[in-house]
Amino acid sequence: MKQTDRCSTGIKELNEMLLGGFPRGRTTLVEGLPGTGKTILSLHFLIAGILENPKDPEPAILVCLDESPSDVMREASAFGWNLQRLMDLKQLKIIDAFSGRLGLKPNLELAVPIGKFSIEEVTRLITEAKEEINAQRLVIDPVSALLDGMEGAERRNGVLSLTAVLTRLSLTTILTSELDQAGVGVERYASHGVIRLGYDEKDMTVSRKLRIVKMRETMHSMDVIPYEITVKGIELKV
Repeated sequence: MKQTDRCSTGIKELNEMLLGGFPRGRTTLVEGLPGTGKTILSLHFLIAGILENPKDPEPAILVCLDESPSDVMREASAFGWNLQRLMDLKQLKIIDAFSGRLGLKPNLELAVPIGKFSIEEVTRLITEAKEEINAQRLVIDPVSALLDGMEGAERRNGVLSLTAVLTRLSLTTILTSELDQAGVGVERYASHGVIRLGYDEKDMTVSRKLRIVKMRETMHSMDVIPYEITVKGIELKV
């Protein structure tokens, strides 16, 4: 696969491990325990597409499922990422799939109404956002919330239905999932790639580590890489 068929992750060292970045038009699962930085890595990916090549930005969509968009925007600002400005420039669309699920009135234009939460409704909003800004990148954070209550064949069909829509839309996608909630394996098998974030406990200290579990079409690194979450976001210690 050529370099031009890759999407920068926003993290130089991770790009090198992936021989240029994520494969375009494919879906990658980022899984990990709470606090490992799944959302931060995902935001790195969205911001990189918009800001790394300002003459030819790649507009993006963020679907918030477990946090309100306002909370995510406030957390992103701690790393210097102004999501509201990107929304004003029509380079980012945020879909509120959080508020309606809790019976709260959403404030954003693109939001799941109260009582209408479903994969079909979320994918409809993704399709609408894609058309409005010609989006090329997508993050669903976390996909496990979209599949709550589904088991067995129903969960498998839900995942396959979702990935089929994303493939049809040619969106380069990150799905995040809590590691304990990804244990069924359906998301892993349906995804083009899997990146696992975790902890390493040694000598009374705890550090974070990253590993690329799989990435089809790529001779990727299998190294376990330590990383830190700093004011710049995620920094790999290669």
